[in-house]
Amino acid sequence: MRRKTRTVLVGGGGITGLTAALALARAGFRVELFEQAEGFETVGAGLQVSPNALAVLDQLDLAHRVKAVATAPSAIQVMSASSGRQIVAIPLGTHATERYGRPYLVVHRADLQQVLASACADNPDIHLHMESRLDDVATHANGVTALVRQGTAMNEFTGLALVGADGVRSRLRELHFEAGPPIYSGLTAWRALISAELLAGKGSGGGNTESTQLWLAPNAHAITYPVRGGRYLNVVVITRAPLEAQSASDSDGAGEVKAAVRNWAPSFTALLDHKARWTRWPLYKAPRLRRWCDGPVALAGDAAHAMLPFAAQGAAMGIEDAAVLADCLRRAGDTGEEAGTALAQYEQARRTRVARAAQLARTNRLIYHLPPPMSWARDIGMTVLGGKCLLARQDWLYRWTPKKLEDPY
Repeated sequence: MRRKTRTVLVGGGGITGLTAALALARAGFRVELFEQAEGFETVGAGLQVSPNALAVLDQLDLAHRVKAVATAPSAIQVMSASSGRQIVAIPLGTHATERYGRPYLVVHRADLQQVLASACADNPDIHLHMESRLDDVATHANGVTALVRQGTAMNEFTGLALVGADGVRSRLRELHFEAGPPIYSGLTAWRALISAELLAGKGSGGGNTESTQLWLAPNAHAITYPVRGGRYLNVVVITRAPLEAQSASDSDGAGEVKAAVRNWAPSFTALLDHKARWTRWPLYKAPRLRRWCDGPVALAGDAAHAMLPFAAQGAAMGIEDAAVLADCLRRAGDTGEEAGTALAQYEQARRTRVARAAQLARTNRLIYHLPPPMSWARDIGMTVLGGKCLLARQDWLYRWTPKKLEDPY
């Protein structure tokens, strides 16, 4: 790579974009990051930070900050939504830490984003541009030139490469990779945060704030876990729903959620009696892409491969992408290769693993939503296998660790 500049442009200030900026800075690059929002979100849903994602954050010296705002559930309790009984408990807590070298965490998305954004703001090699929309990009012999709308002005920024981390509705994906819009999955997620104070004294069941609970029902499932130091229970109910009249801003959905789970066990439906703001989120997938990279331009995270949340790996795959991409660019700089070659190596390194994670999500969707009598066989099979065996089946996923990002300067 003929280094006429050590600047990399990043489009998107979500989990993937912020992690990419930090990983690139650690690898010796300067970063210009563009986020079209006025500020980083303070609302949102919970997400799960599995050991493979935490390995990247650990390498960026952020694991301790994430742990301070996250919770480490003791187990995943797989529950029957019809009976309210536990099918199996998959051990996490100390068992996961001993098995993978790092804990399995759950965290509010805004809390994780704030940790990443603060680290970016503190890094002199990262420049955050808010209210800045990436409008177009051109490639040339020296790298890339991006056209960025900032208020009423249109400004140009140059770099050796551009990383598009602008999410499932990626503008860069449509502009530069001629891809179609995201694809609706036929599923919608209803999300809410319920105060732990309201749950106090209500017993275990759906109000458990020590463990993650996965509730299985025909054509639907729900997941609950504690966030923000256990002060809130994050509740997500995923059901089939037509796309018509849906939006991500609906917030008066308690009635619709109650209708969707009306035949579920009281230990779960009692959660809906508590005051909470329910928000509807239609679930989309990224269109299938022939390539993620085009010369010095690459997509990462949901922009490249948005998947359904049935494996809890959407954010984790984006965090992994960030580390691998930064390492490929660093090694290309050391050997004199071009940025386009480095990004092609990044895509080659990530394709198979991301595809396997996406397949796991598709398989879990089928398993979670089975109707009787197939669901009865599923429940028996899970019970016979046991929680430790079910966790061991994910070893390929959770034992992944990134190569060390060493500053070459």
